[in-house]
Amino acid sequence: MALTDQQDYVYWIERDSIAIAKYDSSQNVDNQFTGPEGDKDIHMYVSEYADDFTEDLTEESIIPSEFHEALVFRAVQRGYEVKMSQNPEMVKNASYFQGGFDKVVKEGQKYANIGRTGGSYHISGSDY
Repeated sequence: MALTDQQDYVYWIERDSIAIAKYDSSQNVDNQFTGPEGDKDIHMYVSEYADDFTEDLTEESIIPSEFHEALVFRAVQRGYEVKMSQNPEMVKNASYFQGGFDKVVKEGQKYANIGRTGGSYHISGSDY
């Protein structure tokens, strides 16, 4: 879906690409979208998602090493959840590791919210 701002520019994000156009509602359907005139500077503030892990152990993950523990917590939790069908007592162990995972995720969210140059920031959504 196209998103619009106050200057009537719209953009689409698809297949790791971004398309930007100027929107004119007074034109017919074929001419409503035109490319921006000249060069435009674009500043994008985005979240980067890590690629899936592979068997190549020489690759380094973009996930900071202090959060690798969260991956271990989640993997162990899932292992205990699979075993719960055989032994219902495993729910205690799964809950323990879920708590550890949740704690590290909260720390990660605080880390993500800091621009690494100062304090944290908050973005409020708005309707058009």
